[in-house]
Amino acid sequence: MTRSFPELADERAPASGGAPTGRAYAGESQAERVARRRLQFLDAGLQVFGTTGYRTATVRQLCRQAELTDRYFYESFENTEDLLVAVYEREFEHLQQAVLAALADEAAQREPMLAVERALNAVFEMASEPRVARVCWLEVLGVSPRVNDVYTRNIERFAALVVAFARQRFSTEDIDETESRMLGIALIGAVTQPIAHWLLGGYREDRARLVAATSRVFRGIIEGLPSVQAG
Repeated sequence: MTRSFPELADERAPASGGAPTGRAYAGESQAERVARRRLQFLDAGLQVFGTTGYRTATVRQLCRQAELTDRYFYESFENTEDLLVAVYEREFEHLQQAVLAALADEAAQREPMLAVERALNAVFEMASEPRVARVCWLEVLGVSPRVNDVYTRNIERFAALVVAFARQRFSTEDIDETESRMLGIALIGAVTQPIAHWLLGGYREDRARLVAATSRVFRGIIEGLPSVQAG
């Protein structure tokens, strides 16, 4: 059965000089069409990588899921690894924005543990979507040095957010930069490991219990830090 891809006719049609027209088609500019197709592949990547997995995924499978041809895949991505990185970074950015929103809440600004609990709830809420959890906490591990670097950079960025939050509210003068960095990464590990366990175990545990248990780790650290004195 041959599938119809009407966009092919539009973007292959040359202008009077033989160059691509880039004209509007169905109300979209060429740039808008490229952006839309990229989004279709990001959504397809989340579905495929988050269900059957990255290592068995093929360009043909991704194109079928996106309902586009491979020509459009290579328009935005060099290979499946390139798409994996893009999907991972999109979902991780969503995660960070959800955490920042939780920390910005006025009540959370006044009470550190409330902020921690709300931030953890935001993380576990995102991780309750199996496709997101699988991509962000399983599929990106051990793929290649490039993907490892992307994963490490994002974990370190998230850890830096934790450290910055702590420094706004507590005295950390006796903790040097290296120890602060490692402490932040350790706290992120206290979140990522329960998420992986939760996913692989079929989400047996209640999310509220995971938040409560993980927040105890943060509470143990927080209670050992002196508060920053106002003024």
